[in-house]
Amino acid sequence: MQSASAGQKPVVLTLLGAFWPGNDAAGPNQSFKGLATALKEQFDFLVVARDRAFGANKAAASTGQWVDRGFARFCYCDVSPLTGAIALGDIMRSTPHDLVMMNGFFDREFTLPALAMRRFGLAPRKPTILSARGEFGSGALGLKSLRKNMMLTLVRHTGLHRDVWLHATGPAEAADIARGYPHSKGVVVAPNVRALGPLPPRPAHPGQGTGLRLAFAGRISRVKNLDYAIRTLNDVRTPVTYDIFGPVQDADYWAECQKLIAALPAHVSVKLKGEAPNEEMTRILAGYDLFYLPTKGENFGHAILDALEAGTPVLISDQTPFRKLEAAQAGYDLPLAAPARFSAAIDAFGGKDSETQDNWRGAARAAAERTVQESDARSRNLAMLNDALRQIGD
Repeated sequence: MQSASAGQKPVVLTLLGAFWPGNDAAGPNQSFKGLATALKEQFDFLVVARDRAFGANKAAASTGQWVDRGFARFCYCDVSPLTGAIALGDIMRSTPHDLVMMNGFFDREFTLPALAMRRFGLAPRKPTILSARGEFGSGALGLKSLRKNMMLTLVRHTGLHRDVWLHATGPAEAADIARGYPHSKGVVVAPNVRALGPLPPRPAHPGQGTGLRLAFAGRISRVKNLDYAIRTLNDVRTPVTYDIFGPVQDADYWAECQKLIAALPAHVSVKLKGEAPNEEMTRILAGYDLFYLPTKGENFGHAILDALEAGTPVLISDQTPFRKLEAAQAGYDLPLAAPARFSAAIDAFGGKDSETQDNWRGAARAAAERTVQESDARSRNLAMLNDALRQIGD
């Protein structure tokens, strides 16, 4: 049997390789957890994830067994080249489900093998929604563009997405997807589900003369543009500390960043803090004056919302859904073509008196509250899943 039993909640089988044991903080994982928590009364969510972090030699969990984590049940999968696709196919064939959700258009461990097996009759052809997760933004497509263009050509000719809905979290991402890959069943739009916690207390400032405290949160990879941020710090006049929270996903890229850090002027200090638990991020970010992430592209930007939730103004690129921040006194969203404006924004914020900075902190929190209130995310995601189930025969 390949469907949920009659009278039971529909079962959503989610292929989300990035949700390996201990990796809760990544954006796609936060997005899924918010969705599953909000809709667990209407659907049963099952997750298939890799059994170890990228680059790890040993598994961090047993494979082939379902583990209940409260908001969803998880089955960890070996993703080695020889056995990964076989294990994934076995799970898809043996697990009753009504709907499939996939994450990452270019994902070679879960999305592409699953689509191929589905297309050629080796896995059930259930209604399928694929979340692109910002991969069709210009900044993301520009990275490893040759390989991605070859892959786009291949999957278009094989018709892997012909009856698959591509999911966008907002109108801008929907336009990027429609422009970049108009060969699927269609594009559906539903924002990420997020709930805000109480405003965390702001730690006491260590004292005058210590400068401006900046924070970065995200994986250390080229799309997050950390090297750009470091370069702009060469031109700031304000004494600053810049603390980096996140895993080193690209060791070569981090080595490049370290060389840039070593050349910074004496009044600029940059430190790698490493990963932090996702549930601690708003509390951590509340201790900073400005969140600085000149990303090349985000379909949502969970870390940005974490900072706003903490009442910390943000300095980001204009390649995210968070716009018109300066008018709202919640931060700055600036074009990457103008690096001097980022340096000037840091100096401008550092030059504000404490009362004005506190006002901006209140405005940042208000921006987070508006984002959540105006998204209507729960009802729109519920409608998306129900619509997919109703169109089984299409």
